[in-house]
Amino acid sequence: MGHFGIDFGTTNSGAFELGGASQQFFGDEEDRPLPSIVVIDRATGRALGGRNIWNRRLSYREKGGFTVVPSLKTLLDDATWHDGQWAVPELVAVILGLLSARAAALGVKDGIRQATFSIPVGLNPQARRTLRKAAEMAGIKVSGFVSESTAALMRYWPRVRDYRYVAVFDWGGGSLDVSVLELRGHTILERYTQSMARAGIHIDEDLARFAHSRIMRERGGDSAFDEMSKDDRNELVVRCELAKCALSRDPEAELALEDYAGKGARIILTRQECAPIVAPYIRQAVDLLGRAIRKADVSRDELREIIVIGGSSQLWLLPETLGSEFAGKYKLAENPEWDVAHGAAIIERNPGKFTLAETLGLRLSDETHLDLARPGARPTAESTSLSLALVDDAPAANVMIDRWTRERPEPEPALQFSVPAMGFDQEEIILRYRLTEDLTFRISGESTKRGTRAPEETGELRFGYQME
Repeated sequence: MGHFGIDFGTTNSGAFELGGASQQFFGDEEDRPLPSIVVIDRATGRALGGRNIWNRRLSYREKGGFTVVPSLKTLLDDATWHDGQWAVPELVAVILGLLSARAAALGVKDGIRQATFSIPVGLNPQARRTLRKAAEMAGIKVSGFVSESTAALMRYWPRVRDYRYVAVFDWGGGSLDVSVLELRGHTILERYTQSMARAGIHIDEDLARFAHSRIMRERGGDSAFDEMSKDDRNELVVRCELAKCALSRDPEAELALEDYAGKGARIILTRQECAPIVAPYIRQAVDLLGRAIRKADVSRDELREIIVIGGSSQLWLLPETLGSEFAGKYKLAENPEWDVAHGAAIIERNPGKFTLAETLGLRLSDETHLDLARPGARPTAESTSLSLALVDDAPAANVMIDRWTRERPEPEPALQFSVPAMGFDQEEIILRYRLTEDLTFRISGESTKRGTRAPEETGELRFGYQME
């Protein structure tokens, strides 16, 4: 039986299997990552996904009778989204089901039945529950969650294991995520993370506008890109995505359309003329990397390697820019679109321990703290109870949880809420809390006179991953 990792991404998703002596990836029917998009046919109630649906997404919007739901990952924490009979977990299950079906088609008996899932650092607790529920609907048991950056580092662990600080530069279709990680022996700690919501899909759209202007100029027309039909715009964006990938390999790429605004079109895009479009994105991405390193309080000399992954990391201008600022530091991934899922599969095969890498403390009325969870604490199914008392006759107990680390000892707010009380001095308040299997901190409060306050939860925590 193989061991599976799943990377459910903003734009694309993929699964990776590690077998006894084999390994393979699973995405769409073209062996590319599977687009994280579904289209609901309101006439039949069916939800459709796949590469062809992605390629025709604007056409479905224009036709009417369809609900296009792109970037499902952005809806994971929306418990209210609903389209008739479809809710978010059910739509996510469609994508996960397609990955499992692809695995079955390629020889995996019964498809994917268990996997470790990669998630962004700080993913909302509701989003984690939705992803777990969706996996269950797709017939997949979630063994556990791992941060995307930790999964990427695990993919290259033999190469970086002796370093102290490593950065992961993960630039996909929907966002750029930069993480600075600290390695303490066989433990990986997330030291700092930062994101940018400008990535591959935005570059494709800008390239499409440029290509449109070229086509209009050669025809002697002056129609604006936004005046084109959605079918034409969609097809041009798709072709520009392919041309962008080709330019990562070759100095020029052909872009041919059988029908664009009623006529055939053929142009050649070159790296030189596309560079002014791509360069600002590259500049912002590399600047973000520099800021993340500074905010992690790590010098460039201390940073030993930058692992560069994600589909957009293949842009031809990126190595040149990274080389000028981080010469000898960055390493381009071998399989940039699959490495996160690959790393998650490694953890599925050899699961380690997740332990808290910071302190969570209850802020008391005198501004001191009572520690609730310390570094090294592990997730548990059992809650810890703590009995407190009001210090005055306030109508509510204000509960404030702070977080801090050894490197950053100044407490920062983690979460806060109020527990309704009768307002008597010394009234008893009971807190129940635990670190969950979803790598979150969950806490509820109860007044013995007024009842229980609904639990509060945060995923904005630093966990370390300790290899067995």
